[in-house]
This record gives sequence, C-alpha cells and structure tokens, in this order.
Amino acid sequence: MAEFPTTARVVIIGGGAVGASCLYHLAKAGWADCVLLERNELTAGSTWHAAGNVPTFSTSWSVMNMQRYSTELYRGLGAAVDYPMNYHVTGSIRLAHSKERMQEFQRAKGMGKSQGMDLDILAVDEIKNRYPFIETHDLHGALYDPNDGDIDPAQLTQALAKGARDLGAKILRFTPATGVSRAGDDWIVQTEKGDIRCEFVVNAAGYYAQRVGEWFKPYGGRTVPMMVMSHQYMLTDEIPELEAWSAENGHKLPLLRDVDSSYYLRQEKHGLNLGPYERNCKAHWVNPSDPLPEDFSFQLYPDDLERLEWYVEDAMARVPLLGTAGVNKVINGNGECFSMVLSFEFEKAHEKKLTSFMKVHLEIHR
Repeated sequence: MAEFPTTARVVIIGGGAVGASCLYHLAKAGWADCVLLERNELTAGSTWHAAGNVPTFSTSWSVMNMQRYSTELYRGLGAAVDYPMNYHVTGSIRLAHSKERMQEFQRAKGMGKSQGMDLDILAVDEIKNRYPFIETHDLHGALYDPNDGDIDPAQLTQALAKGARDLGAKILRFTPATGVSRAGDDWIVQTEKGDIRCEFVVNAAGYYAQRVGEWFKPYGGRTVPMMVMSHQYMLTDEIPELEAWSAENGHKLPLLRDVDSSYYLRQEKHGLNLGPYERNCKAHWVNPSDPLPEDFSFQLYPDDLERLEWYVEDAMARVPLLGTAGVNKVINGNGECFSMVLSFEFEKAHEKKLTSFMKVHLEIHR
C-alpha cells in the first residue's frame, strides 16, 4: 500500500469531473505535488449520473472560450492519456421562439467567430435539413453549432484521473476530508487516515461544497452560495425510424435545445434522451426536515414524472417521434446550482496567490 502523503502543494476535495480536471490541469502545468481526496469512488456524487452534454454556447465570451477549450481537450484526451472515452461530436440546434432570441444567437455567432468557431444561423425552412423529425411551428430560426456533442462523464473523469496520476499527482479514494485548520501560512486538511499540510485547498465537493466551505469561515471564508436540485431526464426505448436514419446517414442527430421551452432532446443510441430544466425545480436538503445525508454516493431520488408533464408534451409536439416510444429509464439525480457558472474558492493566507491557470469545464443541469 502506498504511503499516506502528509504534505502537498494543493489538496483537492472531491473526485468528480471538476476535481479530476483540477488535478489533471495542475499536474499538466507542473504542479504534480497535488492530492485529490474522494470520500467514495471517483464520480460517486453527481458525475456518475450526469447527462454529459458538452456545449460551447454562452452569452459570456470567457465562458464560451473555456467551453471551446473543453471540446478541443476532449477530442484528444483519450489518446493523450491512453484511456478509452465515448465522445460524440453531433452538433446542436438551438431553437429561437422570438426575434430577441435570434438577436442573442447572432451575438453568439460573432463571439464564436472571434474564437475560431463556425456557428451558423438557420432560417426556419433550413432547420428540417439538419433535423428532419422536427416541427417548426412558432419558431423564428435557430443557431447551429457543429462543435456540440456529448461525453460519458464517468469515462471523462477516469481519463483525467489517469492523466493526472501518470504525471505524478495522487488520488486517495475512500478518504473523506473531515475538516481544516491553520498552521502558519499553510492549511492542514484533516482526514480519517491522517492530516495533509498544504498551501492551497480546492473545494470541488459537489453537493457537499457548502458544508466543506463552512470549514473555512473561521479563517475568513464565506458561505458557498449554492443549493442542491433534482434534475430528471428520461431515456426512451429504441425508435426504428431513428435507427434507420442513423444507418443511412452514418451519424446521430444533432442535439436539440429549446431554450425558451427549457429542455434538451438528444439521440441516445437509437432512442432519445429528454432532459427538462424545470422552471420551478425541486430543491433538496435545504431544511432540518430534509437534512443533507452523510453519504449519498451512487444514489438517485425517486422518479417524479408529473413535474415534467408540460415539458414532455411540448417536446412531443416539437418532435412527434418522441411520442411513439415508451419510457425505458428515468434518472432523477442531484445537480448543484451555484450563483456563478463555476464556483471555486482558493483559500490562502496573507498575500500569497495561486498562479497556476486552470481550465475546467462543467455542464450544469445541468
């Protein structure tokens, strides 16, 4: 058994896609003296059940640039670290129900062009050319992004972890962090197996991020602004028409996003994956009668399809093929909602600063 590390430059708390990406990028930047702590197996929190959509669209130039970087990383990551990954670049079609939405898409197209991406505006009569099963009522047009796709989040996490290990970084599974303290300018991260002294701590603890953040408040930290929501998506049975179309065309349908109706529809093998973003979503673990569990690894919430009725009906009207298939599986998992797209707190004493630049992609239901 490897010796437990008692010192590190950086300790990362959380072994999902975000924590693994932090570790990989730090190691790649030359900071190999880093340790990732995971209370269970890698991906046990939200990553294992995430839908894995990989967008580039954003109304923020910096977020779009980060997501563009992610798509480029994922294309070559499997080969770079010698780990198999399922990454499908299918393109996406974002639907516009208004003139204002089309103006937003025009702006995004311009930002994408400045970053070397070839986004395209589709007129209503052009949408069917790329998505033949769609109905175009009430639409003003769409934005086509050839770079969008989907990835297996668990495989991605394992690939990042392997790459980090190969560069000398350490991953400690089944080693939950239990608290922090100070020792001069350094942090002491406490675990059930021993303490680790380090310069920096990264809170990538997913739905435990707020609890972990409380450990830093005596030293000037703040409450992490987040809540845990349930996000449901459903997988249909196989659809013969979809299988025939894919066989004839040699690829999957582009991912469909209806921003105004608030859902995505994606081809999953020869079926469909419908994932609504509920306007009145259900929060969990927000009061004493519904406390945050000590361990929710690899667990889901019970199905609650009545909440999705409006979205399902709207999606079936948009793509009638969806209504021909039965529901094969429902995933109702936890997703973290932060006040920012990415919320990392690098806690450090006095004037020292973290100088390593880390690029991390996160699809929030995300």
